[in-house]
Amino acid sequence: MYRGALLIAFLFATSCKKAPPPGDLPPAKDWQSAKAADTTPPPANPHAGMTGQPGMAAQPGANPHTVTAEPTSPRSLDKLPDGRLALGPFSVAAPADWTVKPITSNMRAADFQLPAKPGADAELIVYYFGPKGAGSVDDNLDRWLGQFQQADGKKSRDVAKIEKTKFGGQDATYVSVSGRFMAQAMPGATEAVDKQDQSLLAAIVGSPSGPYYFKLVGAKSTVDANAAAFRAMLGSLKVR
Repeated sequence: MYRGALLIAFLFATSCKKAPPPGDLPPAKDWQSAKAADTTPPPANPHAGMTGQPGMAAQPGANPHTVTAEPTSPRSLDKLPDGRLALGPFSVAAPADWTVKPITSNMRAADFQLPAKPGADAELIVYYFGPKGAGSVDDNLDRWLGQFQQADGKKSRDVAKIEKTKFGGQDATYVSVSGRFMAQAMPGATEAVDKQDQSLLAAIVGSPSGPYYFKLVGAKSTVDANAAAFRAMLGSLKVR
């Protein structure tokens, strides 16, 4: 009698177990295991590795003169269907006789070699440091102008021409100066450049993505010969 009651109770309990309805979570221990096995990476930081758009190790707002440039795989500016070049949020028409160089630094957005006679080289480098840029406009002007010395001992800031203007509908600052150019070969490098009769033409141009820094440096004769072309290039900027 007692054994019979136990058997009936067992059969009743077994018959009451039902499979979970479709859509229910699996048992807790199985759900935790599934979570642990999920190796999907989190969304990437859109500002990590930015280079001007592309690949930049420096954090937005970093001083480019205190950050060591890191080499990257060579890349080129994209050519748009209308023949213009894509430069971050801009499109731009570069002078036809300027050579577009591959970008190999994480701190550069574009690089152009100007046509020049032997020993009179000039190069335009476009920098981009993220939405917050790399210091104030005056900070950058002071750094650039501080790389030039005047024969009469005057400060380059006092003899430079500085203009507030607009390019591509964006606020911009344009600067020009000549003199003896003395600077590091690149940020963080131990090698130095020391050249006479050099010129700087540069512009800091705002954009919806942050400021772009156009810095043209080279032999005065070459820079002077290309000054109008550089200004025309800046004037061709359009926000895409």
